[in-house]
Amino acid sequence: MKKGALAAGAVALGTAGAGTAAAQDDGGSGMVVVFGDDYQPGVEYEIASTLDQGTKDEVFEAAELTDEFDTPDDWNLYLINYDMGGSAPSLGYLMSEEDFSSGDSDTMGEDGSFRNAQLNLIEATPGESGNGDTATESEDNGAGAGNESASGSGGGAGNESAGGN
Repeated sequence: MKKGALAAGAVALGTAGAGTAAAQDDGGSGMVVVFGDDYQPGVEYEIASTLDQGTKDEVFEAAELTDEFDTPDDWNLYLINYDMGGSAPSLGYLMSEEDFSSGDSDTMGEDGSFRNAQLNLIEATPGESGNGDTATESEDNGAGAGNESASGSGGGAGNESAGGN
């Protein structure tokens, strides 16, 4: 993908009606930040690519994230792919101070909360299940009717994580 397309995608994903963001404390260790449309609790995601510094800077600028993180240079931007069972990939962005590699996979916990509601940013703990326990690979993700995002809108044909009914 071209850098411009990635930046434009970030605008479409999470900045509808966004204004200037107030600087906040960076998330705790192990926390990840995603746009609200990219928050799929309990659904496995895979790191498709680590985006280079120039692309990250363009996405942060286009999505007005430059002032959101106290130390934006400490944050990495990843392109993630959710396996939603369809023929087309479900791509999104994931921001973290942690280092991940292409092919790494995990789930996002149901502990997601708005980091910045105006920018539609959700902060969550990877690998957390609905009851606060760390999910394991042997747990069944069940067949839920759909996920509910932090904004209250249903996510469609996603799965519920183990422990979350």
